[in-house]
Amino acid sequence: MPDEVITAVAGLVASFLSGLLGIGGGLVLTPLLLYLPPLVGGVAIPVKIVTGLTIVQAISGSLLGTMRHRAYGNVSVPLVWLMGPPSAISSLIGALISQGVSDRALLLIFAVMAFAGAVMLLLPVTPREGDAETIAVRRPLAVAIAVVLGFFGGMVGIGGIAFIIAALVYILRIPARLAIGTSLGIGLFAAVAALIGKAATAQIDPPLAAIVFVSALVASPVGAAVSVRTQPRVLLGILSVIVIVAAIRIAINALTGT
Repeated sequence: MPDEVITAVAGLVASFLSGLLGIGGGLVLTPLLLYLPPLVGGVAIPVKIVTGLTIVQAISGSLLGTMRHRAYGNVSVPLVWLMGPPSAISSLIGALISQGVSDRALLLIFAVMAFAGAVMLLLPVTPREGDAETIAVRRPLAVAIAVVLGFFGGMVGIGGIAFIIAALVYILRIPARLAIGTSLGIGLFAAVAALIGKAATAQIDPPLAAIVFVSALVASPVGAAVSVRTQPRVLLGILSVIVIVAAIRIAINALTGT
């Protein structure tokens, strides 16, 4: 099966989940693009190219998902502007540095972030009171989270979005549905910056990137529409399962070198 077809299918699945769960799709797109091509007769895609493609998906999926979730009142614009710019700066730095980092190290970073996010998603928490415009957070803490997650997200191509959701819910105590929509807006800043870094270091495959972009245009709005009709705890449960499965598979690959 041609890699173009595999990329299109993977992009559709990842973008639907991006809109549904607010994860940017990278947690799904990365393992699909790494392991699916060899299984169906395609050519293995290099790790650094895969991380570049997840950035492209994150931009298109996050943009469409943010617009749709904001229409439903589930995006905190003040929080996006607070965390988005610092996340973008650190994400650009991470993307530039990633060119000199080994594939195994990138996969280990991905796995560690995913495991940490999965554990947080399983913890009980009482959210703060407030809606998208009035929710209040500790601003220095929010900026620190954005900087750290943006840097490592820029390295591995997922913008740290899955962990941003966990941080919003369990550290800043943002209501789950609001965290899902807001994380897409924050992730969009980081993804654009990371794309610049990845492109500047030749980690973007233009034909495959175009396929991923179109797939996101189709599937992300559908996922967002389903998301607002689903209970928040169900969404977090689905997200935690996806994160754990992806983390285990990536960790095994990184530790064994297979």
